Amino acid sequence: MDSSSGPPIGSMISHYRILSHLGTGGMGAVYRARDERLDRDVALKVLLAESVDDVTARARLVREARMASSLNHPHIAHVYEVGEDGERLFIAMELVEGRTLRASIPAAGMHAETLLRQGAQIADALAYAHERGVIHRDLKSANIMIGPDGWVKVLDFGLAKRLPLKGKAEETQDINLTATGIVMGTPNYLPPEVLSGEPADARGDIWALGVVLYEMVSGKLPFSGGSLGGLWEAILNGAPSPLTRRVPVGIQALIGRCLAKDPGRRYRQGNEARAAIEALIGASASGGAGGVPRAVWVTGAGIAAVALAWAVALGTGVVRNPFPGRADRTRFESLAVLPLANLSGDPGQEYFADGMTEELITDLASIPSLKVISRTSVMRFKNAKESLRDIARSLGVEAIIEGSVQRAGDRVRITAQLIEVSRDRHLWARSFERDFRDVLALQSDVAREIAKEIQLQISPQATARLASRRPINPEAYELYLKGRFEWNRLTDESVRKGIEYFERALAIDPGDARYNSGLADAYVVLVQVMGSVPQREGMAKVKEYAGRALAADESVAEAHSSMAAALFFGDWNSVEAERHLLRAMELNPGYSTARLIYSAVLSAAGRIDEAIEQDRRAIEVDPWSLLINWNASGTFFNGHRYDEAVAAARRALEIEPGSVFVRSSMLRVYEQKGDYEAALDLLEKYLPKEDGGKAQAARMRQAYMARGPAGYWQTALHFRVSHAKSNPASPVAYAFLYTHVGDHARAIDYLERAFEEHVGDMLFIRVEPSFDPLRGDPRFQALVRRMDPHLLPARPS
Repeated sequence: MDSSSGPPIGSMISHYRILSHLGTGGMGAVYRARDERLDRDVALKVLLAESVDDVTARARLVREARMASSLNHPHIAHVYEVGEDGERLFIAMELVEGRTLRASIPAAGMHAETLLRQGAQIADALAYAHERGVIHRDLKSANIMIGPDGWVKVLDFGLAKRLPLKGKAEETQDINLTATGIVMGTPNYLPPEVLSGEPADARGDIWALGVVLYEMVSGKLPFSGGSLGGLWEAILNGAPSPLTRRVPVGIQALIGRCLAKDPGRRYRQGNEARAAIEALIGASASGGAGGVPRAVWVTGAGIAAVALAWAVALGTGVVRNPFPGRADRTRFESLAVLPLANLSGDPGQEYFADGMTEELITDLASIPSLKVISRTSVMRFKNAKESLRDIARSLGVEAIIEGSVQRAGDRVRITAQLIEVSRDRHLWARSFERDFRDVLALQSDVAREIAKEIQLQISPQATARLASRRPINPEAYELYLKGRFEWNRLTDESVRKGIEYFERALAIDPGDARYNSGLADAYVVLVQVMGSVPQREGMAKVKEYAGRALAADESVAEAHSSMAAALFFGDWNSVEAERHLLRAMELNPGYSTARLIYSAVLSAAGRIDEAIEQDRRAIEVDPWSLLINWNASGTFFNGHRYDEAVAAARRALEIEPGSVFVRSSMLRVYEQKGDYEAALDLLEKYLPKEDGGKAQAARMRQAYMARGPAGYWQTALHFRVSHAKSNPASPVAYAFLYTHVGDHARAIDYLERAFEEHVGDMLFIRVEPSFDPLRGDPRFQALVRRMDPHLLPARPS
C-alpha cells in the first residue's frame, strides 16, 4: 500500500478524517488523521488486506491490539481503538511528533549520555509492559519515536506482519511469529531462539533492546549477512562486530548481556535492563561512566575481551570501582550468589563456573554476621526465568550477587555485581583477574570486596583464612572441581565418579586438604544417603580422609563436618562429633551440612528443641535442600510432632517429588500417628510394580479392612520375613515390626543384636517413637543405658 493506492486525503475511515500520509510499513500505511468525535489528531494505521486475509489472523490482530491498548505509560504510544470500516481494518494510535530513532541516529553513533538517557526510557516502557504480561515482539529503531525534547515513545506493541516462514519470507523485512512455525519480528532484531522456532518471551524483547542500543552507539546493526539466510546464520552462530574503544565498557557490557545467545544469560525482563542502565547513569553522574554493572558477555572472544579488560588495576587484576562517588552504601545481612555465567563458550566448562560459584559461597559464608544461601538452593535458579525479585523472595535474601567467570589461557577472571533487589538497584560491580594458580586468592579478593561493600566486618580468623590462600596445582584443582561437580549431582554413579576425580587430584597433590575433604564428603553420601557402602567400611574411609584433610589444614569446615559424621555414625562418639561440628560452624556459620549433622546428634540425645533450631538455621541458608528438609521431618518425628513432620516431608517432596526415602519417612509418620488410610494411599501410589509391590499394598489394605492395625502390621511383617534373602533389612527394622505386632521380647532381641552389630539406627533408641511401647521393659531400659555413653547428655551441660 502506498499513498496513491490508499484512502484519499480528506476521505473518512469510520470517524477519522485522513489528513496526510505519514509512511508505509510491512503491515500497511500510517496516516495523520482527525478524530472527528474527540477533536484530536491521531496516527491511523490502515492495514493491508493481505495482512489480515483470514478470520484467524484478523481475530489475533484485534486481540493483540486490544492488549496493547491496555498499556498506559508515558513512554508507550497509546492505542486508542481497533476497528473495521467496510473491508478495512484500522488501528488508531497516539500521534507522536518527532522522528523515529532510526532517523535520529548519527552515522557514527550517539553520545553515551544520550544513549543512556533514551535507552532508560525504552527499557522503562518494556518493564511496564512485561510486568503486565505483554511482550512487544517487534522492537526496533523504526518503532521508537524521539520527540523534539528527547522524550521517547515506543510504538506498535503486539503488532507485526504475519507471513509464513518460507515463500514470502525472502520478499519482506517484516515477519510475524505468532503461531507454531511462524516467526514474528524484523529479521535484524530477532533473537536466536525465535529463529530456532521457540516461542518468544520477554527475553526476546531484551535481545531486540540490545540490537537497538548497539545501533544507537555505533550507527550500524550488530549482525549482517548478504542474504536473509546469511543474516540468520550470523544471529544464530556469529559474534557481534566489535565496538570501538570510545564506547565505555559499561555500555559494552550492557549490550553484551542483552545479546547473549542463551536467553538465560540475558536480563530476564525490562525492569532488570532498566536498573542496569540507571546504574550506568548513576555511575556517569559520579564520574565513573565506564562502570560495568552487568559485565556479562556471550563468548570469551571479541567484545568480551574489550569489556572485561577495561581499566584493570596494575598488579591486582581488579577493575576500578565503577561507582566511586556512591556514598549510600547499604548494610545487608543476607544475600545469594547466583550461579556464575560460564563465558568460555564451551558447555563442558560448566563444572568450572559451578565450582567457582560454590567456592565464592563458601568464602562469603565464613563471615559470621552474613546469611549466605548454600549452593544446593541457588543452583535451582541457574538459567532461571524468574525475576531477581522472585528469586530473592524464594531464597529469603535482601541482595543478590550475579556475575560470570572466564578462563583465557592461564588467566581467570571473575566479574561480580551486587544488586539490592527490593529497589532493583545495581549498587556495585567489579572484575577480578589473576593467574589460574592463584585462583583461591582470586576468590578471596571477591569475597573481601563484597563484604567491604555491604559494610560487614570480617572476623580476624576469617581474614587470616582468606589471606592465606596458597597457589594451587592447576591440573589437580581442575580435577577437584570436576569431582565436586559430580558429587553435587547426588547419584550413586556420579558420587563414585567424583571419587575418581578426587583420587586423581590427590595423586598429583597429596597434601591438599580440599581433595581429601572431597573424598570424605563422597563416602559420607555413599554411606548415609545412598546406603551403597557398608557403614563400618565407609565411615572408616570418611575418618581417614577427613583426618588427612585436617592434618593439612585445620580450618576446612567441610573436613570437620565429615569427621563428625564418621565419629557419630561410625564410632558412636557423640561428644567428639559435637566438638568437630562446633568448630565447623565457627569456621563457616553458613555451612548447612554441619547443622544437619548436629541436628541428628542433638535429636539422638533427646534435645529436640535444640535440634529443631539447627534444622531451622540450616533451612534458612539452604531452603531448597532435599536432605535438610527431610532431616527436619525426622527431627519433628522424633519429637512426636507428627503434623510438623508431615509438613516438612511435603516440603521435601516439593523439591524432589520422586524421592523414595522422603516417602518412606512420610509413611512412618502416618503409621505412627495411626492414619492408616493415608499410609495405604501412599503405599498404593508409590510401591513399585516389580517385586510384588502393588500386590503387597493390596494385601495390606485387605488385611487392614479385615483386622485393623493388627492386620496391617502382621501383613507387613510377613512380607519382610518372606523377602529377607532378596531384600535384607537391618535388625532395627525387624525390631520396629515386632514392636508393632506386640511381640516385645523378640523386638528387644533384635535391638540387642543391632547393638552388638553396631547398627547406626541404634543411636536414636532414646527418641524413636516406634519403641515407645517398650520403654517400660527392663531389658529395653538396660539397652538404653548401654547406649547412653555414646550419646550427648539429655540436657546440655
